[in-house]
Amino acid sequence: MDTNRDARDGDGGGNLHPLHTPAATVPDQIDIIAVHGLNGHYLNTWTATETAAKRRFSLWRGGAEVESTSTLWLRDLLPQKLPNAHVLSFEYDATAFGNKSAFGVRENSMALLAAVRDMREDHGDQARPIIFIGHSLGGIVIKQALTFATHSETKWKGIVESTKGVVFFGTPHRGADAARWGHTIADIVSTATHRPPATFLKTLETNSAQLLQISEDFRPSVDRYAIASFYEQHAHPALGTVVVDKLSALLWLPNEEANMMSGDHSAMCKFAKGDRRFDRVWRTIKRVSRGRE
Repeated sequence: MDTNRDARDGDGGGNLHPLHTPAATVPDQIDIIAVHGLNGHYLNTWTATETAAKRRFSLWRGGAEVESTSTLWLRDLLPQKLPNAHVLSFEYDATAFGNKSAFGVRENSMALLAAVRDMREDHGDQARPIIFIGHSLGGIVIKQALTFATHSETKWKGIVESTKGVVFFGTPHRGADAARWGHTIADIVSTATHRPPATFLKTLETNSAQLLQISEDFRPSVDRYAIASFYEQHAHPALGTVVVDKLSALLWLPNEEANMMSGDHSAMCKFAKGDRRFDRVWRTIKRVSRGRE
């Protein structure tokens, strides 16, 4: 769950937003597609904000002024390491409380497939390798999308054949107890606002039937992909525990690259300039881009 959601940008309507496009002359181009999680945002989920207090002498105002610097690593850092990558971020309505959308994982995964197909048709290159990056619920949406694409005879065939792998950040493959806490809050908000609670919360509860079914459906096709999973090291400050524990954050596959990531559930996918954690992340994405080896 990302508690720093900001809905000022975008409309939450299942859109792909380009963050970096390499020049046409750059060889061996790839598509990197990021999908945010519960209560996330297509920009803010991946943005680290640093604040610094600076003293400035003034005749009319004294004290310290606080300045903030934001780094959207998908746009500001990743292209420096992978200049051949088209980097895009998928936007969908994943608000936890007061969500007006009646749609859940299934519908948003279909929207993701449609957006990827349209983007690749517009660019005229439907053979570029694809790497998906998912934070929390975003990883579940990606798994469901790839399952749909695999079972489609022709409609999404190009996406399946081009996908090299997936990088998961704190994805609750087996659910998370924190979702039960969130669902209780959502019920209260729902009663006060007369809006139904987000369907995502019920899905993300530990051992929910839908979540287990999504994982079961994904398993027969997972061997075709390179898989890397990051699990959170630190407790969420409001909960006093990790949101998604290691048991749930890993698929426990022989070919899976498992990594512990410093930070809580929200901070684990936010990297500022000079953040040493980013070095491991971009190298992981590069390895995944080569596919199953």
